[in-house]
Amino acid sequence: MHIPLSQLREMPGASAIEQAWIGGDCGYLAGRDAEAAACDALTVPVVTGHADMTVIDEIIAIALAATGHGDDDDSDHDGKTRELTPAAAHALRYAIAWLAIDFVSGPDGIASALRTGLLEPPFSTPSLPLDIGYSDTIPGHIRRAVLLRDRSCAWPRCGQPAAWCDVHHRHHKKDGGETSVDKCVLLCQFHYDICIHRWGWQLIVHPDGTTTAHGPNGQVLHSHSPPTTRAA
Repeated sequence: MHIPLSQLREMPGASAIEQAWIGGDCGYLAGRDAEAAACDALTVPVVTGHADMTVIDEIIAIALAATGHGDDDDSDHDGKTRELTPAAAHALRYAIAWLAIDFVSGPDGIASALRTGLLEPPFSTPSLPLDIGYSDTIPGHIRRAVLLRDRSCAWPRCGQPAAWCDVHHRHHKKDGGETSVDKCVLLCQFHYDICIHRWGWQLIVHPDGTTTAHGPNGQVLHSHSPPTTRAA
């Protein structure tokens, strides 16, 4: 599930959580509070939108005003004007931006506090990436997600129970096969070791969970029937 931080901030009760998070005292957490804080420590490599650097500029303006460096008082005691060079302003802008990222993210950040405080399970449980790129092994949480999706051997019309199957990369790891829910599949030993590895078949997993197998001589097997005229 993907939910923007802005949408979390608009949910009922978000304001109270934000105030508690910003004004919270330092100290040890226990019980459910500790579980929530330990929940979000992972970074998922998904970027949407763009960085609104005007927010950083507002932070800089507040800091300068608080130290007497604002527009109303921009001079030293000796009368010399206090101005940042373009290079210094650029460095300050991005230094604060990086600190802002650290401030809101991670296990103690506002994103974690809102998600774990407002959403019900399973959406408030630990956030784990379902696509980790190239990896020698398949992590347990990706295996579980594939098992929940496929439930049995995903080869068209096979249906061997999950207990007789294993989660595999659809493309060989040595050929750059990636480790993700989309790129992994539940297969029995025959269809993985013989059909894919020895005979050169390829298996496609469609967005709806159905599969199509393509053989080296043009064979095509579908796990589903062709769409009806009404469906088309």
